[in-house]
Amino acid sequence: MGLTNRESKTNEPIDRFHDDHEAVTHTLFAALALLGVVLSACRLPDPPTVQPGGRLAYIGGDGNVYVTTADRRVTAAVTDDATAPPEGPGLSYHRLAWSPDGRLAFAVVTRSGNKAHSTLYVVDAVGEPARPVGQSDDHFVIYIAWSPVACPGRPACRRLAYLIEERDGVGLHLVELEGDRLENRLVGVGRPFYFSWAPDGRRILWHTGGARRHRPEARIALYDVERDHVETLPQAPGLFLAPAWSPQGHHWLSVEANEALDQLQLFGDDQPRTVAAAQDAEMSFAWSPDGSRVAYAVRARSDDPFYGPIHLFDLATGESLQVTDGAFQILAFFWAPDGRRIAYLTRLALPDAAWMQWRVYDVAGQRDRGYTAFQPSSQMRFVIHSFNQYAQSDHFWSPDGRYLVYADRDRALVERVWLVDTWAEKGSDPILVGEGSIGFWSWAGSHEQAFASTAAFTRGRSIPEPRTKLSAWR
Repeated sequence: MGLTNRESKTNEPIDRFHDDHEAVTHTLFAALALLGVVLSACRLPDPPTVQPGGRLAYIGGDGNVYVTTADRRVTAAVTDDATAPPEGPGLSYHRLAWSPDGRLAFAVVTRSGNKAHSTLYVVDAVGEPARPVGQSDDHFVIYIAWSPVACPGRPACRRLAYLIEERDGVGLHLVELEGDRLENRLVGVGRPFYFSWAPDGRRILWHTGGARRHRPEARIALYDVERDHVETLPQAPGLFLAPAWSPQGHHWLSVEANEALDQLQLFGDDQPRTVAAAQDAEMSFAWSPDGSRVAYAVRARSDDPFYGPIHLFDLATGESLQVTDGAFQILAFFWAPDGRRIAYLTRLALPDAAWMQWRVYDVAGQRDRGYTAFQPSSQMRFVIHSFNQYAQSDHFWSPDGRYLVYADRDRALVERVWLVDTWAEKGSDPILVGEGSIGFWSWAGSHEQAFASTAAFTRGRSIPEPRTKLSAWR
């Protein structure tokens, strides 16, 4: 999966999943006992003194888009025209992306045989219609990311970028919206394709083609949005996925290949600075929200599906600190909005199948805590495969840093969206949101003007009572 357009247009066989929470708990503890892993109790970090907030957008089990709140008291259907569940034949919604100021972009796909017709929509505010901003008669939208800010000098203008299959590879489209004006232009093509918005919205850094040692056409490029100009940078890309701008915009991170050694480096106006190095092994990384630290992890070898322990690199001291146990098979990691904690997903090899588990590391207190274990939905796996791309645009953390959202699939093939309350007592159960395949929280500090009301949306209605089974569609 990931941003190489590996998502199938038809359902693929998947493992059978358990939906009995008690059975899951007993199986998990038994397996951990056999493995000799002890999950120690620890004192929770003091909750941040912020007001609860945020909106959760998710794809429901009926294939429509819904928006709710942390307490689930306010839930509305953004769309109501889906005819199939996510990934099923027919019409369903399958991509979501919040803008930093609270707008919502979402993509619909109609699957029929090997064909996929798709449309990308944007909703600006309650009571306004969903506006189509992109369309393809042959392919589905792969990924969506909004510019962090309004167009320079034009406060009513917004931009978003999205990836979709083109004739010669995966294409990056740039959409500009201002009043009734709409511009959609193709600005780059490559396979695979990963990118990062500069914080000022004036430039996009992208990585295409993979590693230079494997594909000569691989490159890192800088796109000037205002000038519509692409500059290929001299660095030869190593094994990594998405580059990443610092939150302040003065530097960016990418991996440069030097013969057999790859170096995770900090680039900018000054000389490159090496953060980590690895030999023929993929590296993933993420900036802390304040830009003072970099979290990174390295695969043990190029064909390893898991990452090794997470390290934190301190830009002020130049020191790296390992913060997770070396025995964990890490799949992804995400900074909390306040930068005080890091959530990460590990693989648990249980007797019946492979499971994921949420864990959270408290940076200041140097404490680690495990939460619920689950088997992921197909959309969840799609996101996790390219997590350091999604970590720059989409959020599993709620804006107040309390909840983590995830989607699972049970052995009856029913997918559900859940919340983990990271402030709750140890052993607390996850909170059911409803049937669904994926969910993302709005940005911390977003205005949320688009979805702050209980009113139904122009393309939607009040949320229906959830169904208990989706087996008829599976």
